[in-house]
Amino acid sequence: MPTETPKKRPDVQLIANAVITDGHKRVLLTRYGDDDDTWWLPGAELEPYEHPDEALRRALDGLVAAPAALHHVDSFRGRRGWHVMFNYVVHTDVGSAGEDGQWFAADALPRFAHGAWEQGVIARALDGAELAQ
Repeated sequence: MPTETPKKRPDVQLIANAVITDGHKRVLLTRYGDDDDTWWLPGAELEPYEHPDEALRRALDGLVAAPAALHHVDSFRGRRGWHVMFNYVVHTDVGSAGEDGQWFAADALPRFAHGAWEQGVIARALDGAELAQ
């Protein structure tokens, strides 16, 4: 009887990120390097045994000081294994944001690192209302 080769478990990345909105159809995005011409949702990979809330607080330190609420969780196959994304929503005003990000109109978003995925997260987090106008 032939034996099956056991399947290798994929690497799992746990990531907390935020859709930061100012209530005026704008979202705050970041870059992770001067040479990078793509934009990201602000966020961070979780450290071992770190709660997603803590990872998000760490990611938003210096960017925005406002409460965050978990909105939804995504999971999908990524380039480096399986991704589990904890997607938060943060409501703030433009004046409370630090200088490490840039505001964009929700209906005129820039090129993202992951293509359309970020746009989908933003639309879902804003319930599509801000993108429909």
